Amino acid sequence: MKWALVLLGVVAIGIVGTAAPLSLCAYHAPQTSLSSLKLSLSYHYFDDPATPAVDVNTGRIAMSYNRMFDSPDFGYTLAGTGTIDLVNFAVSSGIGQGHGTFRYYLSSIHPIFGFGGVNTTYSIGQTKPAVDVSIGVGYGRFTNVTPLAKAVKIQNDLLAMKAISKPLSDKTLMAVATDIGKRAEYKTIKDLVAAIQPIIEKDAGVTLGARAIITIEDDINATGDQVSCGWAIQAGLGYDLISPAGGPQNLLVTISGDAAFAPQPGAQLTLNGNFSGPVNIVAENTLTVTAAYNYIVSRDVSIALNYQLQRVQPSSGAVTLSQALTAAATFNVSGANVSLQVGFSKGATATGWSKDITLSVGMNLL
Repeated sequence: MKWALVLLGVVAIGIVGTAAPLSLCAYHAPQTSLSSLKLSLSYHYFDDPATPAVDVNTGRIAMSYNRMFDSPDFGYTLAGTGTIDLVNFAVSSGIGQGHGTFRYYLSSIHPIFGFGGVNTTYSIGQTKPAVDVSIGVGYGRFTNVTPLAKAVKIQNDLLAMKAISKPLSDKTLMAVATDIGKRAEYKTIKDLVAAIQPIIEKDAGVTLGARAIITIEDDINATGDQVSCGWAIQAGLGYDLISPAGGPQNLLVTISGDAAFAPQPGAQLTLNGNFSGPVNIVAENTLTVTAAYNYIVSRDVSIALNYQLQRVQPSSGAVTLSQALTAAATFNVSGANVSLQVGFSKGATATGWSKDITLSVGMNLL
């Protein structure tokens, strides 16, 4: 696991080192609606006729879902992640987490909200899943910053093709982002580009050519590059519908937090943590943590990191800890599609980490 931690450290350094001068989180959309669903599969089967049994028969399935909505009056978040490891076509270990929160904002000036939520966790090896509901108050808000990310991407592409000689001012980037955020008000994409073009030309002191115009249109039309920013912390009281330790149902104290960062166009980092337990929370509690980092490096390169942790401390008995880490990179190199996926997992009753590394290469030769 040491090199996995090093990899996460490199990503963190990259986030800091490549952040744009104008923070993408400076953009605030009046309404946010974002969703994503990701699935990754890997399987390795090898049977040597010289040996009595199948030599390798393992695989991994990982899925994540996120749905976020935020408006001046209310918002909600739905999220779920799951990882299943297979050996001989049977489930050997797995961890799943899901939570949903509805927020009603109590102030038009400060993002103070009342909330109601549900949280679920399960790990292979536990006797039961954990399910609890909660209500309380919190502080924070999320916003869709995709328009500003697209504006920065347009700037970077125009600089790379030397259509402009210097970076655009923060004011111009924000003006371009504002128009992109109003895309629904334009009849066609060409009308939107026509509105953006003079804003860029005035700041850069140039006349954009046909190639630059097409690049702007392509960047606006690009899909899969949605990003958000924001954070929220919340605390309240809940009720233990199902206890993972099989104990009695209890009144719960719940504390949770969510955060989303867009360090640069095409990059998204999301974090979630939930800590809950009865009134004597120090003696009995459940902690869940999820983290995800996705980065579209270019049209030919993308990176994804996902981490899950679940720790259950019963009032009596041993503490159980489940973790899963998946790192995947996809490349298109000179016509060859290369995919590398590395996975680590440790179940609630496992004594060590399972490891899964898959490298695949495909190419059309004719």
